[in-house]
Amino acid sequence: MDFEEHYTPEQEAFRAAVRGWMEARLPGNIYVPPDEKPLDQETQARLREFRRSLGAQGWLAPAWPTEAGGAGLSPALTVIIQEEIRRLHLPSLGDNPRWIPSIMTWGTDEQKRRYIPPAVRGELITWLCFTEADSGTDMAAIQTQAVREGDDYLINGAKAFITGQFDPDYLWTLAVTDPRRPQRLNLGVFMIDARSPGITIRTQRLLRGSERFVFFDNVRVSSDCLVGTPYLGWEIAMGSVAGEHGEPPPRVDERGTVASIIQYLKEEREGKNPNRS
Repeated sequence: MDFEEHYTPEQEAFRAAVRGWMEARLPGNIYVPPDEKPLDQETQARLREFRRSLGAQGWLAPAWPTEAGGAGLSPALTVIIQEEIRRLHLPSLGDNPRWIPSIMTWGTDEQKRRYIPPAVRGELITWLCFTEADSGTDMAAIQTQAVREGDDYLINGAKAFITGQFDPDYLWTLAVTDPRRPQRLNLGVFMIDARSPGITIRTQRLLRGSERFVFFDNVRVSSDCLVGTPYLGWEIAMGSVAGEHGEPPPRVDERGTVASIIQYLKEEREGKNPNRS
């Protein structure tokens, strides 16, 4: 029985073109630690530029239509893009499938405008900040607090067991919004600028790779960083980590998310969005 993949001449020609394009733009003389430790700042900057080039081609979401920032490619050509990126042996270049569907489902129109286009263009790196040292995988037991203060929230707590070789631009953060409510009904999810005052990121070196820790010390964020309502965090978090907890991963074309993005962009372009500010 033949288990090898077979490609048509047209697909191989596409692969050759993609490979040539990537090799022409991939920065030379970069050092990617083989043990998955964080990248140095110069390497991050150069690989971020390459990531933005991929995003400009729509290749960070190759199966998405061009209207949504993708390349509009068939599943077969999407696989070739993914194979060619893997062939370069780079750190993970994409985190969007985890949180973009949640923004499309629960986010406001302004949040969709703020986060989705730059993410698809490759301009943002986002960390999932859900787990904590004392709660592990039991996200219902987290202790990080988000206390409402006027139009803002004050975030205090710590997140642990985060892996990633790039430094973050944003932190997709789960926090307790009301400790008086029952577990799972007392959580909210925030998209927090990683450069906000009061945020400290530390790295624990391991025999292989590293774990990153994020500390929030009276971090003030605007209430428009909250995605959904203050008590929908559990549902949003479960959707973000579904693939890690045994549920089937999203289909390559992610039809539901893409359809929502296209409809949103059409309404924006035609001025029909009733919530547009």
